[in-house]
Amino acid sequence: MIRQASAWMLALLLGVATAFAQQGTTEVRGRVLDPQGAMLPGVTVTVRNQDTGMFRETVSGPDGTFIVGGIVPGRYELSAELQGFKKFVRQDVIFELGKTTSLDVQLEVGAMSETVTVSADSPLVDVTSKEVGGNITGRELVDLPSINRNFVGFIGLLPGIVPSISTESFGSDSISVNGSDPRNNNYMLDGGNNNDDVIGQRAGTQARTALESVQEFQVITNQFDAQYGRTTGAIINAVTKSGTNVFHGSAFGFAQDADWTAKDYFAKERNLSKPDTQRREFGGTIGGPIVRDRAHFFGSLERVMIDRGAALVFPGRADLNWSPTTQDRVWNTLAKFDQQLSATHTWSLRYLRELSPQRNQAIGQVTPGAIREEDDKDQTVVGSLSSVFGSNKVNSLRIGWTQEDVSFGNPCFNGNGRDQAACEPTLAFQTFTDQQANTAQARVNDAYQIENTFAWFVPNRGGDHDIKLGAQYEYIEADNLAQDNLNGTFSFGQNDQPFDPANPRTYPDRLTIRVPGQGRVFEKAHYFSVFAQDKWKITHRATVTIGVRYDREEIPVPERNNPDFASEDDYPVDGNNIQPRIGLSYALDQAGRRVARAGYGRFYDKTHFEIIGGLFNNGVFSDSFTVNFPTSAADSGPRNGQFPTDPFLVNGPTLNRDLLNQRFPPGSTLRNAGNVTLDNPDREVPRSDQLSAGYEHQFGGTFSASMDYVHVAGRGLFMTFDENKGVRATTAATSPIVRPDPAFQAVNTFINVGETEYDALLLQLEKRLSRGFSARVSYTLASARGNTSSNGSGAINFQTGQELNLALNEGPSDFDRRHNLVVSGRMLVPYTHGMTFSWVARALSGLPFSLTNNSIDVDRNGTLFDPIAAGSYIGAGPIAADNYSVDFDGGRNDARGPGFFQLDTRFGWRLPLGSSRTLDLSADVFNLTNRANFANPSGNQSAAATFLVLSALRDGAAPRTLQVGARLGF
Repeated sequence: MIRQASAWMLALLLGVATAFAQQGTTEVRGRVLDPQGAMLPGVTVTVRNQDTGMFRETVSGPDGTFIVGGIVPGRYELSAELQGFKKFVRQDVIFELGKTTSLDVQLEVGAMSETVTVSADSPLVDVTSKEVGGNITGRELVDLPSINRNFVGFIGLLPGIVPSISTESFGSDSISVNGSDPRNNNYMLDGGNNNDDVIGQRAGTQARTALESVQEFQVITNQFDAQYGRTTGAIINAVTKSGTNVFHGSAFGFAQDADWTAKDYFAKERNLSKPDTQRREFGGTIGGPIVRDRAHFFGSLERVMIDRGAALVFPGRADLNWSPTTQDRVWNTLAKFDQQLSATHTWSLRYLRELSPQRNQAIGQVTPGAIREEDDKDQTVVGSLSSVFGSNKVNSLRIGWTQEDVSFGNPCFNGNGRDQAACEPTLAFQTFTDQQANTAQARVNDAYQIENTFAWFVPNRGGDHDIKLGAQYEYIEADNLAQDNLNGTFSFGQNDQPFDPANPRTYPDRLTIRVPGQGRVFEKAHYFSVFAQDKWKITHRATVTIGVRYDREEIPVPERNNPDFASEDDYPVDGNNIQPRIGLSYALDQAGRRVARAGYGRFYDKTHFEIIGGLFNNGVFSDSFTVNFPTSAADSGPRNGQFPTDPFLVNGPTLNRDLLNQRFPPGSTLRNAGNVTLDNPDREVPRSDQLSAGYEHQFGGTFSASMDYVHVAGRGLFMTFDENKGVRATTAATSPIVRPDPAFQAVNTFINVGETEYDALLLQLEKRLSRGFSARVSYTLASARGNTSSNGSGAINFQTGQELNLALNEGPSDFDRRHNLVVSGRMLVPYTHGMTFSWVARALSGLPFSLTNNSIDVDRNGTLFDPIAAGSYIGAGPIAADNYSVDFDGGRNDARGPGFFQLDTRFGWRLPLGSSRTLDLSADVFNLTNRANFANPSGNQSAAATFLVLSALRDGAAPRTLQVGARLGF
């Protein structure tokens, strides 16, 4: 089946065209008019990049219309020539990524040797598009403050988007769009795939692009055209810089230091030492001509050295409080080549690579003994060929490769030849982890992509038709090695005190361990896509966009020992993913400064390996699975002041490896004594239906305002269903679970029953840079709810037997933020001889969370998730200021965590050095008000020491920090 589909797809790719017509490019369309306003056919229209000299030429059609597509974003000159008329020239027109710029040309009677030069601001409004989103320019990336200089953080300048700055792994910043899982976004770089096809985009892009290498990026959060797909979230479409006809480049350096950083909230409160943090980032870029007007190069090199840290506080064990520092040592390189082969053919090649080893990672509430390490190499290559046929057809072929080679481990695992079984057991106390990290894994995943684009402009056929056809094929493979938990994890369900052999309450009450050996899994997937789209300009003002897309996903899951499948090769394929897209945009004035837009579309996501990984290694029989001792519940002894009785617990947190090997001989394949995961023949790809209606208005030449209402209905989302759901003997958490088939524990499968509803009002004001001032204001008022958390495959928390009881699972999404306000800008400060001031201010509502008591299983369904009674609650920690109060409504995610506010500022000076050289000096102050932005507290009432007690800052939160920088531009 795969071979047949692959052959069909390859034929289509070679025969017609593919997927993403404006991925990494832009287009301009318009009319050529005579002095009386009549249409002029046969006019030669040329658009020439003013920096590279590369050009594209076309001829206006019988109705005077023209279109030039597939061009690289940038600063252009547009000219028009026809015998008997003066030559028309308009310079400094900015063509933005992914947008259609509408320009009319009016010729004057005269000799062609005469030239009429027109000067006007570039349009801010795309009157032909129904899409909701925006563009961030390279100028904003350079001018605005950024604490870690990752362009993903700048995506959050637009409405409907909440960024998360990662403190777990370098370069892993992510975004949540439309209140949904950060996995569900699609990152593209120069039109090619830049996604992590294993874990999704919860850690951002696959390969981080250095800030100095990004020219601009476009974000579409709703109603993207049929040319885009495989996501229910946002399209993030970035392009890298290119060389020009003049040698240009930069050299830069930025520094942060512990002496310039305030103590964070908890270090100051608990009188802890300040982490010895520092950041040193330096590098440069250079680009220029190889052959003037024909071939250019661009390259960048960046070195990042970070010692990052924050205070870790343990409310139940103050003696363990400490201030860890993680070391990141990063190299990032990029090389790009562009060439215009002829007037009708251009090609480019770009390579990006980043190495980011990280040491001493303190992830979660861990002691120094449980630190982790990471080694990561990401790289991506994309090559493209663009060809023009006649005056109205453009074909683009793109081939790409993306790879990640990553390992997550710990000092013991990495230091003993990668043998996690030889490491000490992990000690998982009630509120923290000690002695040893149990993470030990590695993988190499590759993605190979080919796509081709065919665009055909057909004028004067009941209006003008901008037709795009496309197809795409992508092959993904992942080679996974898993030794996680081969060392074993002893859990202390209600104890944070050190082990005392004479005190039964300090004994572990459960052991979890991987047996009989390491896991080795090879995953692969095939993705096929085709689309057809017509941007039909019915009149000069009205544009209807009609499109349809089809995606087919084939993941060959080995269906071994699964009674629901006749053959192990009979894996499910969702073959009817047809996605209609339709939209209308209407210019409300002749000049195209006001537009009303609306649209509807269906969008299918993709299935991430991380979510369904259990299908590959947690079958009925396996050579690597996780077991628990005792099997179905914790040993009741320690919680009741008695010694445990399970043979693996009687000696305390010391692993009896001999007994373990007797029961699970290493190297054998055995019946899975842990949780089994079986595939579902009816498994489908999750989808969303999106509606939007909006209005955008350009005021003058540099200011615009927009307002959009969006509704997103998530349907068929994955939720995890237990086919062997048992009943706990009593409501006590340590009571055993009796299952219908006692030979197995949980038998999990993925079913498409998750539903979410997202409603939002998006407001945006944008002031383009003029007279030394630019600004952007974005505000989102939103609600995201459903019967699932929207985080991966959602838990069915209230399942009893075969009853799902999803009505009880209704509540806000894990990513629901009611209010999101961002104000950013840059201004030239008068009377300061060139000083500039720029800022980014963000205010967010708190995230939702649940209040439960994990020592009680009220409905006895074996899942320790039963919300406590509705009411008002407050923490009972020893420091009153850290006790958080909430009004809880009694359901899933019915409490709200702390809000967020941060103001980042930059003071800069530009010093002209002559010969187009400049020196920019900057001083950034992040979190100027030194506000403590807290993470949600624990909602587990059974852990009294941490229940509603603030003990950590949110990801990316930092105390007031000074950064100094210098940038030489030439």
